Amino acid sequence: MHKRISLLAFPALILALLLSACAAPAPAATQEPSPPLVDTQEAASEPVVAATEEATEEAPVEGDFPLTVTDALGNEVTIPAKPQRIISLTLGTDEILLSLVGPERLIGVTYLAQDETTSNIASDPDLAKVANSLEADPEQVIALEPDLVIVASFTNPAVLDQLVSAGLTVYVVGNFISIDAMEENILQIGALVGEDAAAQAMVASMDESLAVVADEVSQAGGDPPRVLYFTSGGWVAGSATTVDDMIVRAGGVNAAAEAGLVDWNQVGEEAVLTMNPDAVILSPYVTDDEFKTNPVYATLNAVVSDRVVTISDAYMSATSQYIVLGVEAVAHLLHPELVSAP
Repeated sequence: MHKRISLLAFPALILALLLSACAAPAPAATQEPSPPLVDTQEAASEPVVAATEEATEEAPVEGDFPLTVTDALGNEVTIPAKPQRIISLTLGTDEILLSLVGPERLIGVTYLAQDETTSNIASDPDLAKVANSLEADPEQVIALEPDLVIVASFTNPAVLDQLVSAGLTVYVVGNFISIDAMEENILQIGALVGEDAAAQAMVASMDESLAVVADEVSQAGGDPPRVLYFTSGGWVAGSATTVDDMIVRAGGVNAAAEAGLVDWNQVGEEAVLTMNPDAVILSPYVTDDEFKTNPVYATLNAVVSDRVVTISDAYMSATSQYIVLGVEAVAHLLHPELVSAP
């Protein structure tokens, strides 16, 4: 019996090797959307695709195969049986799948999974048990004979076409603009691999942690701090980004969104001065002379009050269950007396 579910299609922001794009050319389609111009991320740009229907409608029961689904690009994909040889070509799905299926069924992940700067699973002992560390090399993937390949909506179309032409079952993940979207991805991936219950438990754990943060920051008095997330090259995160969602859930106001910016935008010094945030979160790739020692920013509220910090890119760029750590890290920055560090 076939069951059918649909995935909400979302835009891929920009990144540069995992989370930081928007301007640089894409080196390999294995990373998540995010800020641009970061050494470890991939540039990707896509039009916004409107969501069609709720992915949770007609959710399949666990282990109900064959399963027919519609992916983020509108492709209908049929998975004949519970996948046993899975390849992930995005860091977000590396992180999700390592928890859902373990190294026994995960035969390949991206090389980014081993990068401690961007990966939340770099030190996970199970990662070392995954046999293959991959780039978006179609021939390498085809040779491993996977029964399911998961790619991102920003993956090079030529790579995707070659994988499909080789007869592989390929599923394209989208949903990169909010925490709710991350949770939908997790539930969808859980259905694809026959691990619905584990995916539901993962989402429930995320919701529990987020509820704790929400309760803690609700005790803060006064106006919520205005926060700017700043990456190398002057890129900032506006509304319709996971960073915006993290800031809001952490009890802050996104200064870039407040200024009317949507998605990732490259701004000049004058724009930053006009925003005048109370706190600034820097990507690890921002040099000191670009911001901390830049005399232009000396009068910013965030600089005067010494609230300019660097938060792990693995947290801030996460497109998996680990995005919760980003919320906790931002909430600790804004309300250290109320929220513990992750």
